[in-house]
Amino acid sequence: MQIFSIFSRVIRALPSPAILQALDAECKMLEDDVEHYRSNVTEDILSILCFRVFVQMAKADSVMRCILRMPLDHVEFYKETIARLIQAGELPPSAMDQFDDAFVMRN
Repeated sequence: MQIFSIFSRVIRALPSPAILQALDAECKMLEDDVEHYRSNVTEDILSILCFRVFVQMAKADSVMRCILRMPLDHVEFYKETIARLIQAGELPPSAMDQFDDAFVMRN
């Protein structure tokens, strides 16, 4: 199963103000699946969980240092999502530079 593919389709279809709530809900489900052995930790799961931490920290105006190297299609999708969240006023404009520092420079 391609978790990231399904996740990205759902997020793209949502209005921007609903993204943060959907991201939290998805991550809680993923964490529960891993904790109860319904799913193994995969690159897709790590990527989505890492993105959620980044968004939470950016919203709190904190800086995240990421050590996870993400697939380029994930980075492109997350960057697009960050832009949507900034435009909707859900994240500060500084989140884009923080995202580039945390993820784009690593790929």
